[in-house]
Amino acid sequence: MKILVINGAPRKNGYTKDLLELFNSGAVAAGGLVEQIDLRDYDVRPCTGCFHCWDPNRAGKCSQNDDMAMLTEKFLDCDTLVLATPVYYYSFSALIKAFLERLLPTSLPIITQGGEIGLERNTERYPKRGPDRAALIAVGAHRNPKIMDGLVKTFELICDGIYAKPVGKLLRTESFFLDFDAGKPITGRKVRMAFERAGAELVREGWIEAQTESDASLPFTRDLETFRRNSGTYWQIASEIGAGGNDREQLRAAVSRDLRILAHELAACYDPVAAGDLEAVILFNLRDEEADNWHLTIDKGRCAASEGTHPSPTLTLETTEEILVEIILQRLDARTALARGDMKATGSKSLLGRFQRIFPAPRK
Repeated sequence: MKILVINGAPRKNGYTKDLLELFNSGAVAAGGLVEQIDLRDYDVRPCTGCFHCWDPNRAGKCSQNDDMAMLTEKFLDCDTLVLATPVYYYSFSALIKAFLERLLPTSLPIITQGGEIGLERNTERYPKRGPDRAALIAVGAHRNPKIMDGLVKTFELICDGIYAKPVGKLLRTESFFLDFDAGKPITGRKVRMAFERAGAELVREGWIEAQTESDASLPFTRDLETFRRNSGTYWQIASEIGAGGNDREQLRAAVSRDLRILAHELAACYDPVAAGDLEAVILFNLRDEEADNWHLTIDKGRCAASEGTHPSPTLTLETTEEILVEIILQRLDARTALARGDMKATGSKSLLGRFQRIFPAPRK
């Protein structure tokens, strides 16, 4: 199978790139021949609507002299097309749109009707060439999957227009949480495995399985409130370090250890069965000069994280931000930190002994 991947992401190191690497590796491992075109690296100008390509004397040649003639040949030589795009204003990126519009020379001004949708469409100029199937990879920042609805419908119409059968769609919302899935490590692994598996399924089966599509779209946040809070924190961090979302390594490192996210993820790991009828306040008193204190309030089977101190904590843990992060990420046991002097505890020592049971590692 010859797969042509058209990457419409204008950013070189964005989330579309990360997911494409997984998808492509799965396709190659299954025996597929994959060529990826990063449209940002090519000169593809917008269609001018001159219709010179439909002039019988021009034989499908565009009037513009750019890279599109070469890319059209690659399109005609593949049997499977994969369109990968960030979601911009609920649709394809401008790069993808320009590419698709410039495929007009592959059609003839002869109207026919048919296909799965049954709309009028132009006749193929090269009926024995070009992809006979197509898949979509869409990457968005918002949480609600309905942001993809317009894009998916457009994709289906495009498939009908280019005589290609739609054989799968991988729709990834909350994309920037790919940089931080400590709160849901298993979900993160499932998502990444789904994109790799999708590439293999496309080669082996000719389509992407529904379960794989579902796994690729698993939510990273529990609810809209969590999404709003964590996304706001994420972009605040990006602004603070000047990354703007582009320096991915620096941004990923900063986000993965930020207590504005981690404290709430710790509260979300709370196990009410292990806690029983516990009512308590755990205060994290941080020694760092610029660090803010945090406290957890456990009451009536629930746990909530709050920034700041508390007047009457049940247990106070005095430590550094670095040690607290290691404990939350379960790279360090609280009792070990206490024994080696990295943390000082005052108040209920029995609560400290139950800490790991009350706040187990995330399982979803």
